[in-house]
Amino acid sequence: MTYQQEMLARAMSHIDDGMIEVAHGPRKKLRRVIPVVIAACLIAALWVSFPYLREVIDTNSDILNPEDGSGDAGDSADKPETSPVLDLSTPATLAGTTMTLTSVTDTTATFEMVKTDSTPVYALLYDLRDGALASTEPDYKVNGVLIRPKTIKIYVDGADTPVYHLPSVPGTYRVTLDFTTIRNGSYPMRDYVGIYAYVGEDKEEATTQLFSLKVPEVSDTTEETTAP
Repeated sequence: MTYQQEMLARAMSHIDDGMIEVAHGPRKKLRRVIPVVIAACLIAALWVSFPYLREVIDTNSDILNPEDGSGDAGDSADKPETSPVLDLSTPATLAGTTMTLTSVTDTTATFEMVKTDSTPVYALLYDLRDGALASTEPDYKVNGVLIRPKTIKIYVDGADTPVYHLPSVPGTYRVTLDFTTIRNGSYPMRDYVGIYAYVGEDKEEATTQLFSLKVPEVSDTTEETTAP
């Protein structure tokens, strides 16, 4: 069965039996019920195809973003800079802060954070169209709309109580970003996190470094130990 046939079959399954009986009745009643049946079919078809449409939108389809650039790709300010996505154990420096990703799970990312100045740094999660899903920057807005505040929890140096901002005082820290709420939310997220800071004289230009959130594969092979 093709995809179109499956969609039609699903749509037809939502038509009430009473509608079918009336449709086989006198023609006068048939004229009245035809618009209702058509509307029901359209609603059912839209309902069953919504996940597919959502996937097309979230995966940045060429349908919505043609190569000629006429498609709306969203607010360019939300997009990460074109920089390599760093893996585990690869440090990156933003202003006076050096971040090194040390471990990743499906819902957390742990960094070693070394600060030599008080320039704030922030973490940002992206959807599949590289739009902002959540940020640790207070009052982070896109087009004037506040975006999911306090949804990224931060645990500093193994503390049990979370905070919602990265340390700003110079020092060395172990920070864990917990993005469970975003990972289990309505919108799929990219498998990377952006760490950014505002630099320059006016402190308005954001410099961003991306770190991979892909969980390393565990090898199926196990080392054999020999008893003495």
